[in-house]
Amino acid sequence: MPDKKHKTALVLGGGGALGLAHIGVIKVLEENYIPIDMIAGTSIGALIGGLYASGMKTNEMEKVVKGMDKLMLAKIFVPKLFSSGIINNKHVIDFIKNLTGQIRIENLNIPFVAVATDLITGDEIDINHGPLADAIMASIAIPAIFQPVMLESQLLVDGGLSNPLPISTVTKMKAGKIIAVNVSPDPVRMQRNAKSTKSDNIKTRQKKLPGMISHFIHETKDNRESPEGGENETVDKHAYIPSLMSVFMRTIYISINNLIEAQLKSAKPDILICPKIEDYDMFEFYKGLELIEKGYSEANRLLPEIKACIAKKKYLFW
Repeated sequence: MPDKKHKTALVLGGGGALGLAHIGVIKVLEENYIPIDMIAGTSIGALIGGLYASGMKTNEMEKVVKGMDKLMLAKIFVPKLFSSGIINNKHVIDFIKNLTGQIRIENLNIPFVAVATDLITGDEIDINHGPLADAIMASIAIPAIFQPVMLESQLLVDGGLSNPLPISTVTKMKAGKIIAVNVSPDPVRMQRNAKSTKSDNIKTRQKKLPGMISHFIHETKDNRESPEGGENETVDKHAYIPSLMSVFMRTIYISINNLIEAQLKSAKPDILICPKIEDYDMFEFYKGLELIEKGYSEANRLLPEIKACIAKKKYLFW
């Protein structure tokens, strides 16, 4: 007689610092004794999911995030000129290894998959074995920001290019119930929020990123004469003129959102959690505690639905 197993899968999407909201979501699941039997993560989702699968609790993650001030970030995101990425991977991988140690994916407490993308073929690569730190680095390697990662003769970059919300991955892992967390911001809502932020200026926005990267991220107002002929009046045509990096990141957001929308038409999770994080930038790791609270708040709001979903057990036979 085969065993009956009810497996709840947690799917964590990518979004840079916005993915710190994942911690808040997991915290709600922890507090309410909702089981997590398997995890699949893309990009920052692979980092948070991998740490949790290794045994790190959310209170420990919060301590790490609390220490992420701008000085610490400047030490991690060290530029590397004349390279295939703006950021030197070495400092990032050292930071990850400091959290994960030498643990391998095969030895994690919870079955885990990190999603990356083959830079040559464009194929999705599900990493389910080998050193956890290397898998996370490959999954978060945003093209042009980080250098591609070579793993087992494959040149890998960010998993968001192929599977930004890996619902299909846990389906292949025979998940019973799927809780997915999407932290990829809607570009339209981001633009709307930017237009409503009257105090935003070049100096403020340059402070959001450490070191050399700040020079790629600044946005300026479109100053023209008022159509009514008023003197010294600013016409805010588009709220701001985006920098090269802003254009690049918005392009990624648009592509990822389109891909997620297409995926959700064919593979819907049982629960989809979308924290309200459009007011934040993907490099604002120093606002991590606020982002954690955003995830916590949204997961708490959906808690009755989550509990009801988990209570309706779906059994798998094998």
